[in-house]
Amino acid sequence: MKKKLYIETSVWNQLAHTDRPDWKRATEDFIKTVESGIYEIYVSELVLKEIDRTHDKNLQKTLTDHIFSRQPEVLLYDEEARRLVEAYRGADIIKSSKPKVIIDMGHVAIATVNGIRHIISYNFDHLVNEFKIDKFNSVNLNQGYDVIVDIKTPESYILKEEGQE
Repeated sequence: MKKKLYIETSVWNQLAHTDRPDWKRATEDFIKTVESGIYEIYVSELVLKEIDRTHDKNLQKTLTDHIFSRQPEVLLYDEEARRLVEAYRGADIIKSSKPKVIIDMGHVAIATVNGIRHIISYNFDHLVNEFKIDKFNSVNLNQGYDVIVDIKTPESYILKEEGQE
């Protein structure tokens, strides 16, 4: 059985950015691992919506092409996920009501309601944060979900050959 990975927008963005060469290189290595077929990959309509907001149309196309060439399953931001986001907001996991923050919580909710335990992200402010992960999982359990999410950077999911560093 393959691990299911939900790949959040910040990871896809690294394929086109040059301001963090270490993240870009790690993301490229992660994508090579994904292309080996050992994982089932998922994105959501929220990922696509965030990319659609990119003002640079060439960049937008590049990112969309990166995503669709890997053939992830695209998940919906449905009513169940929206209700879970409201539960996250009620628990003050992230103390902001900015649309970007709601979308960040939406990524976790979509993965949770679809039974995807592994979320891949470079969003250290709102997602890759042990305290917030614990809070997301607490709300998930209180809402009746048995999915314990784990949010990590792509480096954790790169397949390396023996002896390779």
